[in-house]
Amino acid sequence: MKDIGVDSPVNRLRSRAPGEVSMTALLERAARERPGDIFFTHGDEAVGLDEFNRLVNRMARNLQQAGVTAGVHVAVMMDTGRDYFATWFALAKVGAVEVAINPAYRGELLAHQLRQSASMIAVIDEEYLPNLATAAGEVDDLRTVVVRGDSWSPFEVAGPSRSWSGFDRLLAPQPEDNLGLEVPPDSIGGMVFTSGTTGPSKAVLLSQHYMAAYGLMYAEVNELDESDVILNFQPVFHMTGKFVAIAALAVGGRMHVMSRFRVTGFWDEMRAFGVTNVVAIGGVCNMLLSVPATPDDTDNPVKVVYAVPDLPELHTEFEQRFDCVVTTVFGSSEVGLPIFRSPADVYAPGSAGRRSPHYEVEVVDGFGAILPPGQVGEIVVRGRGPLLLCSGYNGQPEKMLEATRDLWFHTGDRGRFDDEGNMWFVDRATDSLRRRGENISSFELESQIARHPAVAEAVAVSTPSELGEDEVWVLARLREGFSVTPEELLQHCETVLPYFMIPRYIEIVEDFPRTPTAKVQKYKIRAQGPGVATWDREAHGWFIRGRKLVREATERTMP
Repeated sequence: MKDIGVDSPVNRLRSRAPGEVSMTALLERAARERPGDIFFTHGDEAVGLDEFNRLVNRMARNLQQAGVTAGVHVAVMMDTGRDYFATWFALAKVGAVEVAINPAYRGELLAHQLRQSASMIAVIDEEYLPNLATAAGEVDDLRTVVVRGDSWSPFEVAGPSRSWSGFDRLLAPQPEDNLGLEVPPDSIGGMVFTSGTTGPSKAVLLSQHYMAAYGLMYAEVNELDESDVILNFQPVFHMTGKFVAIAALAVGGRMHVMSRFRVTGFWDEMRAFGVTNVVAIGGVCNMLLSVPATPDDTDNPVKVVYAVPDLPELHTEFEQRFDCVVTTVFGSSEVGLPIFRSPADVYAPGSAGRRSPHYEVEVVDGFGAILPPGQVGEIVVRGRGPLLLCSGYNGQPEKMLEATRDLWFHTGDRGRFDDEGNMWFVDRATDSLRRRGENISSFELESQIARHPAVAEAVAVSTPSELGEDEVWVLARLREGFSVTPEELLQHCETVLPYFMIPRYIEIVEDFPRTPTAKVQKYKIRAQGPGVATWDREAHGWFIRGRKLVREATERTMP
């Protein structure tokens, strides 16, 4: 790893006390030392550091007046932009807990996340109120709803009475100097939801220090400094959307926000805003390579592309075509970025890189014994410093105990090291799926499909996507005497699932391969792959466009 100076991200994280590494400390230091600098651009908007910090202070005082204080859980369901970033930082300044929820969730899936997080307040864009309406009747803790928009009205749902207000309440005039509140570094500042496997998804607890340290580690991986402009198209309810913002603050660089990733005009936008660092997760590299090459492909400002996954069959082609360096990591919401390859590291095709200086990482067998290089086992992690792992799972302390054995956090992922210390991710030891950068709980997916009256049992597995990561393949066993077509089951999925969970492949089966104790053998289904009996929605003209399922005329449409 390249030595990038005394004040490099790695040294900032190593040498400073945990209290100096927090969202609030990083923002206030940046606003104090560089008040005239731009924090981020978003379309035609350019937001300065001092301007943003003053906005956050005003919102924090309005949150306090509304009763949002240390430890209060606040669900946020908003699109990426200035208001979401400011809400997130304002909650951090008062010591509240931001519960990051994907606004595409609805029904029981959304109700579960609101219940699991014990959210008392929701801040939501008006376009997502219909989603909240499908779930709020099943949630008793939610008492206050703050809506951003101009044409909304409270909805009637069963359950306790709720207060309603507009987002402008948080923007009302207040003193704009720093609050000066002491928020302990180990206090919980946020929750994100991770994939569930044998049960519903869990709310990962993120300490104030851990969230800030994550951003410093991202800056370290990509060797960023004050000259960098970092692209952020990830929603703020993702860890990626969060740590990119913190990285920009930490190194004195700038962030450019793209509301949603789009291939068309991508490189023109990179040139227009001078973007030097791009997060490319969920098949982004595949999508950019799918566009026909042009003579000016190398004429762009991007120096480093952070790709997860970094597919070896695309790595060299991408670097050469776009004249950049590709970095990668192994990490998660629970364990940070313990394995990475920086621009200065030697490329080992298919490897996720080598151990971070901030973590110990090993591969162990089923008894917890460390395996030698070359042998595949479970990846386990522990931090070399304080507060470099998540703080557990909200309301489920037993789940953290299950994951933490012999002083190691067991990731549930399998991998191997080589003799040089490079690590290869082999597969998931769990039944979770990952599609276009979204983690998907097979348990939750299966439970929602099984709500269809014709379905007796559903199984969701991954199958490789041509864009990298997974496509979702659902197999359904029907109740005796019932019938349903794959297309009818797809339309059911649209009503109960967020867009990214909607399966591409659907298959009606008599039964599944099973163990002698009747457990479904998913590995056999995955090994077999979709066959002639598998219905492909894209072949029948159904596509996910703009976060919605739509029917399109296509030459691939079959009778």
